[in-house]
Amino acid sequence: MITITKATIVDFFSKTKVIFATIAAIITFSITMYNQFKGSKTTEISGIVALDNVNDPVDALVRITSPIVAETETDAKGHFRFKLQNLQTDTFLLVVQNNRTKTVTKQNEYVNASQGRKDIVVLFDSDMSNGGVYTTIDSSRHNRSKPPNLRKVFQGLFH
Repeated sequence: MITITKATIVDFFSKTKVIFATIAAIITFSITMYNQFKGSKTTEISGIVALDNVNDPVDALVRITSPIVAETETDAKGHFRFKLQNLQTDTFLLVVQNNRTKTVTKQNEYVNASQGRKDIVVLFDSDMSNGGVYTTIDSSRHNRSKPPNLRKVFQGLFH
């Protein structure tokens, strides 16, 4: 018959605590090292700013103002590019100001963090008045749609 004494109980829990603490320390250290060296993911958002059609580039200041803040200038061909670290999938507000006419246009763009966006087109119309502020359609509606809202899908199935 096995006898349980105070000494065997204390001895058992002492060894178990040491083993548990050692395993917890190894796991914590491993997670910390992984997070330290995993590297950040870069997402690219790029496109073109043009007048009336894609063949007439515009010298413009392009800003992302919501939910993050970033700013860049277009190149000689009207192209702009943002490279952002650790970006979350979201809809971003692009504010584009034509440097020559000071006309501003705003549009929302949906960006998937894993794929980015490289097909954004911002068109200025020659009929826009100098210094005016305009809101344009979301160019992503034509190319990509937002992922479906699963809650609404399930509600539609069961109601």
